[in-house]
Amino acid sequence: MTGPITERVIEIPWSLMQLPQSGVILDVGSCDATYLRIIQQPSRILHCLDPRDCHADIPEGATFYHQNILGNTLPRAYYDAVLMLSTLEHIGLPCYGHKPFANGDMLALAEARALLKPGCPLIATVPAGQSKLVSWYRQYNPNALHQLFRGWQAEISYWGFDGRGYQPIPEADVERYDYRDYPVVGAGSGALACVVARPER
Repeated sequence: MTGPITERVIEIPWSLMQLPQSGVILDVGSCDATYLRIIQQPSRILHCLDPRDCHADIPEGATFYHQNILGNTLPRAYYDAVLMLSTLEHIGLPCYGHKPFANGDMLALAEARALLKPGCPLIATVPAGQSKLVSWYRQYNPNALHQLFRGWQAEISYWGFDGRGYQPIPEADVERYDYRDYPVVGAGSGALACVVARPER
């Protein structure tokens, strides 16, 4: 592998393994995503959502919604999985040209719940470590994640960067890690939380 190692080496293959083999999949934050063509298979229908206009990069046959996750016009209780890779931590913050608003991550989860069929999963990844909020992302410690996913049946696994790559780490070690921010070469999550969550009834 060439180039700096980021959390993409874990979150993309991990998330693809969590997807159902068939059904309608919604990817949230699809612009710049490199995995969309892998999602799209004969047995799976891909819908993509992003407030940025990247329709030219969406795979042929997929449906693109040029909208925000909040206030969208997508069908309710329709999706067999909702995918949010490195997306939830940005929603509501002043990045990607958007005006900030409070509790963007909580509001986005509520919207994902409304879009999912009963019992179907939200698959998400976020930066983990000591909880903090900076201008363009949130970093979550385990307690903050458990609070964020109250009302969901959530399975959370963690990966930490050891200087060479990402390795599985126990929850107790998560707060030892911090985001490798720019201008650090290979900037990215010091630790990564991978979440599969289903709304509790």
